[in-house]
Amino acid sequence: MIELNKLKDFTPPSNWIKIQTIEAHTGGEPLRVILSGYPNLKGDSILSKRDEIAQNYDFLRTALMWEPRGHKDMYGALIVEPDKPSSDVGVIFMHNNGYSTGCGHAIIALTKIFIDYNLIPIKDPITEVVMDVPSGTINAFAKIKDKQIDKIFFNNVPSFVQELDSAIDVPGFGQIKYDLAYGGAFYAVININELGISLDKKYLDDIIAAGKKIKKAISKNVNCMHPIETEMNDLYGIIFVGQADRSYCHSKNICIFANGELDRSPTGTGVSARAAIEFSKGNLGKNEPMLIESITGSIFSVSVEKSIDLVDKKAIVPQVSGQAWVTGSSTFWIDPNDPLKNGFLLK
Repeated sequence: MIELNKLKDFTPPSNWIKIQTIEAHTGGEPLRVILSGYPNLKGDSILSKRDEIAQNYDFLRTALMWEPRGHKDMYGALIVEPDKPSSDVGVIFMHNNGYSTGCGHAIIALTKIFIDYNLIPIKDPITEVVMDVPSGTINAFAKIKDKQIDKIFFNNVPSFVQELDSAIDVPGFGQIKYDLAYGGAFYAVININELGISLDKKYLDDIIAAGKKIKKAISKNVNCMHPIETEMNDLYGIIFVGQADRSYCHSKNICIFANGELDRSPTGTGVSARAAIEFSKGNLGKNEPMLIESITGSIFSVSVEKSIDLVDKKAIVPQVSGQAWVTGSSTFWIDPNDPLKNGFLLK
């Protein structure tokens, strides 16, 4: 019998890269929180740090997001220094095709991790965690009950509508109607009836394929325009909306983002964009919760905290809540002699 304890005590050669993570999920959507393994970043802001890792260390993203360490729907968050002295932490988000501007499911999971691991002292009845992310500063909160987290929610960046009731010709589909809104990232929101199918799991391959084609068509013909932050001006995802499985939920949605990645959660920045749309159409009032289901059956609640002017845009400040769970911790090694050290995707 081999001595298994020797495996537990194994130390790799000094030229291997060692990366440590915490694993979590929010409503089924994975989050790999990267604690160590990246070089010290020289950028003086979250956006410049994001540019630095994209230009110089993108192989670490692919190594962690792609197979064999990850998969095509993996999502990650790199912990960095915050921009502001008053913030607790900075975060850079990553996925199968690059880097995100904002991410609600990650904010919820990180809030749980920071409090459960005692990195942020618990304050009863509300504990606040302030995070600097590419889209701005996010104030997240945990409602405390019996010294445990009872509920997590966050106030998102100002969210607004760019287009309502627009249409575009998509090869293979004809004319598709959509709304375009920003909720920390830009989303085109489409009723699933436009495809002639439902949000049933048996149609997921069709939904992914349609999402990629529609995203390509809109990206080619429509310029996303944030009134302040030009770094936000890309179409991030396509949200398909359909009937909820539960009668008390407003609707169900599936978000296809990055390179055909399917969000298992209702998408935090996505429901923020949807709240901006529904508020603009007069279908959602202030402080009125809108419950949205995901493909896994998980639920996010989104409400309009207030309406504001954002330069020439009428915007809202959405509040989003959901549940997250820690699933483990990992130590990854990258052997420089491994021909697949930087990862791969099969589709």
